[in-house]
Amino acid sequence: MRLRYLVIAPLVAGAAFLSACSGDDSSNSSSNESTSEARTSVYLQVVKSSGSSYKDDDAAVAAGKKACSELASGKSMMEVIDSMNTEAGGKGQAAAVVGAAIPAFCPDQKDKILPSQLRPSS
Repeated sequence: MRLRYLVIAPLVAGAAFLSACSGDDSSNSSSNESTSEARTSVYLQVVKSSGSSYKDDDAAVAAGKKACSELASGKSMMEVIDSMNTEAGGKGQAAAVVGAAIPAFCPDQKDKILPSQLRPSS
């Protein structure tokens, strides 16, 4: 259990950073494209620095979007990490993929980054 939090803590920090860097640019479509490209670029940097085993950027992006689909279907972050363990090259790499995918591709799933017990009450 302790290892789980040691893996998740840096991901939470990264997600918070990405969330803070992404303002609401809905008024300008070229800004939206730039924001999307920037998020994808940061996502790829995180995935590559984790030592994941994806053959190229397209495969890594597809994995991140797959993680988002699984999260949206109701799976927990840990379930998605477990399901991506082999393809990512290990549990730490899978955690990096999922943790970076949330702010990059599915910020609507950011509530799944922290277990419910650790979320601040509203």
